[in-house]
Amino acid sequence: MKKLLILLILILGSNLFAQTDSTEKAILYKKMLDKEIIQAEFSRIAMKWNETISELKKYPDLPFDKSEQVHYSFLNKFVNFNKEKLFNRTLEWLTINYGLVPSYIYSNLEDGKIIFRNSLNLKTGSTCNFTTVISIKNEKILMEYLGIAYQTFYEGHYSDDSWIPDKTITLDINQVFPIILRKPTEWNLYLNMLKTTSELFSTETRNLYDYILSYDSYYLF
Repeated sequence: MKKLLILLILILGSNLFAQTDSTEKAILYKKMLDKEIIQAEFSRIAMKWNETISELKKYPDLPFDKSEQVHYSFLNKFVNFNKEKLFNRTLEWLTINYGLVPSYIYSNLEDGKIIFRNSLNLKTGSTCNFTTVISIKNEKILMEYLGIAYQTFYEGHYSDDSWIPDKTITLDINQVFPIILRKPTEWNLYLNMLKTTSELFSTETRNLYDYILSYDSYYLF
């Protein structure tokens, strides 16, 4: 048992600023150490969890900052692009893709900052709300996504003879995990929500990168 406790500490310590599959398992294991669940229950849940992750292919690892908040960060490099050109093309891209005009965002060329709040739909049916901070220097753009939350709409329906009205649930991303402590029937929902969030931010960052690099070819006429 002492060796297992040391292993738990090592797992948690190595994932201090990330939410990973190992972190989830360590949290479940701690519940067994605290005698909140028995070993047979731990084994049953852990086996079911491993099957779920295997079907998903990979746990959607989440990056955390030092404040223990989910914080995505992507750095792109652009050879021979100065700050002003990158700044202006980024503003154009935001207007074209999101309809965000300068009066709805914070933008300052001198400090190279563009900050805005946005909402995008996920494949899971939820809406992802987030803040984007774009920092621009000569030949570099750093895109950060933080303050992430979800809104999910549930249509009204009958349950037996009772009418359950429409409702919208808002959930901060930090309230989603640990997923392993939720009902196994909910695991896929939340794992896919986190997976599609990571895919969304990666795709949006790539789209801006491609737009900037392809800009000149678009306007050769």
